[in-house]
Amino acid sequence: MSYPENPFDENFDVKEILAIHSDEQNADNLSNEHEDKLNKLLLWICSSPKISSIRFNKLLTSKDQLINILTEKILANKYIEIAPKIYEHPSLPDVIIVEKLTKYTDELDKNLNEVIVDPICGAAILRGSHIFAPGVLGLLSASQIGDKVSIYADLTGECKRGYLKKFENPGKVFIGNGILHQSRKEIFENNAEPKGLAVEVIGTISYCPPIDDKELWKYGAILQNLPSIVCGHVLNPQRNDIILDMCAAPGNKTTHLATIINNQGTIIALDKNKSKIDSLKERCKIFFSRCVEVYHFDATEAVVVDNEINPSGKLNLVPPFNKETFDKILLDVPCSALGQRPQLRNKITNKELKSYVSLQRKIFRAGVDLLKTNGHLVYSTCTITLAENEGMVAWALKTFSCLKLIPAVPKIGGSGWKISSLTTEQCDNLQRFSYQDENCDSVGFFIAHFEKIEINNPQ
Repeated sequence: MSYPENPFDENFDVKEILAIHSDEQNADNLSNEHEDKLNKLLLWICSSPKISSIRFNKLLTSKDQLINILTEKILANKYIEIAPKIYEHPSLPDVIIVEKLTKYTDELDKNLNEVIVDPICGAAILRGSHIFAPGVLGLLSASQIGDKVSIYADLTGECKRGYLKKFENPGKVFIGNGILHQSRKEIFENNAEPKGLAVEVIGTISYCPPIDDKELWKYGAILQNLPSIVCGHVLNPQRNDIILDMCAAPGNKTTHLATIINNQGTIIALDKNKSKIDSLKERCKIFFSRCVEVYHFDATEAVVVDNEINPSGKLNLVPPFNKETFDKILLDVPCSALGQRPQLRNKITNKELKSYVSLQRKIFRAGVDLLKTNGHLVYSTCTITLAENEGMVAWALKTFSCLKLIPAVPKIGGSGWKISSLTTEQCDNLQRFSYQDENCDSVGFFIAHFEKIEINNPQ
């Protein structure tokens, strides 16, 4: 069983994944070291992480209780005989780690009966998800509820929804096996929007155990990528802090910050995508994040010009905000998301890739203005490019004399990659989650931690 070797289109210049639109590098002068890293990265992002991470609220659920619940739920799958290793993360006391399974009771043999899904659904399955009705593209006409089916992802985009024959295409990739829970009529032929569990996944080539995220919510726990959890701890909010989450949806990091301060402070959560605001508010409600105020607002426009709104100096916590309003700012920016794993297919274009850096700089400028002197800002992405990560840090230090790069601790990932305008010490202050980090194999991610200092003070 294997993954695709490269998820990108043939006309996409993969060398530019690292270098595109950067002040520091371009595709023509990449070092041999960077090219070697690129080749290893491509293999890595096509594979599944070796662990799943679950963040939990220790005030609602104990570590031992959650481990017992997870073990029981996983072993409820009769095709899993031995539970995976489940344990508390050694450095993060609010994180439970679930390792990959070692084997299934049945071998992952391919069946004649098949289900076809798209690459996004296929990636979710490899991370432990079941298949819900909207995710099914093709299902054989003779399929019956209760049938054992093999699951394939169509990487070509040629399988149209409702396909009823065997999908003969070299671009289909075997994902695993499952049990059919809905008929073709329920999935495809009803006028109503399809919903509900369509296929219960019983085994995958990633050996990732199935975990029902929504089931965890009732225990104050949630599936969350390990680096995303690290972000909250690096920011290290304190009780009574005034905190800004500039690009907050879907709210996992927001609710984590609220948990860290036990709702004893103020968190303002912004997002420019109106369709995500209701789900962001709902997420805060589910996790009892009472200290969070959610606003539909564009972070690039979050700064009041010349503080005209509040000339009296009264604290304003409705956007746009006065300069130097916030003690802590989380800036998890929109990015090219090339660190998501596994990637079975990625249709990003060079033009789209180039668009992110300018947007990230606009949001960053607003964040620096909104941060109080002596305040802290954490910048993060879920991508792997130099331009959006180390290149952004180099630009920030060159542009804002008031910023000081400080260590991003706790240090769970590796150091940043070396570029010409960052010192070795500065790179060591960064966190890059990548293929080198075998002990915390998660998604590709980047974290930088800044402190705003008095401009006349030396860094």
